[in-house]
Amino acid sequence: MHDSRIGDLRIGTDIFPQAQSLGIFLHELIPLQIAKRASGWRRGSGKMEKDAVCESDRRFDFEIKTSSSGSKVFGNRSYAQPSSGGKERAGYYLTVNFEPWSIAAGKPAKLTLIRFGYLEHSDWIAQAKDTGQQARLSSEADAGKFIVLYPPR
Repeated sequence: MHDSRIGDLRIGTDIFPQAQSLGIFLHELIPLQIAKRASGWRRGSGKMEKDAVCESDRRFDFEIKTSSSGSKVFGNRSYAQPSSGGKERAGYYLTVNFEPWSIAAGKPAKLTLIRFGYLEHSDWIAQAKDTGQQARLSSEADAGKFIVLYPPR
C-alpha cells in the first residue's frame, strides 16, 4: 500500500487518503490484484456482479467490505433484506479492516484484520429507523462465520 503511486505522487509520502478514500482504493485494488495473480478471476463490473468474479464457477464470486473500524464491518441497509431481482446478497465476503493514516502522529495506514466467510441476508441487522442507511453484522455472524486470514495466528 505504501509503495503505490498515482501519477508521480506516492501514497504515504505525498498523498494521505482519508479513511473513506482508502477503503475505496482497497475495494478497487483487491480484485484487480487477485485477477493479476490467479487466472480465471476478474474484477466485477456493474451492479449485478459481485466485486470479485470467478469465471469458472460463479458460486465463488465474493463481495469486499472495507472498514476503518477495529474489527467491525458495515453494509448498506439493503444487505439485511432478501435479494429481489438484483445482485444476490448471500454469498462469500472478504472483509478488510485498517487503521487510517495519522499524519499528526506520523503513523502510516496499515491493515489490521482480513477475514473471509459466507453470509446470508439474515446475518445483517439494518438500522432501526427507515431513514437509516447502514447495516451491521449480528454478533453471532461476526464471531462465527469468518476465518481470519490476517494477521496470521
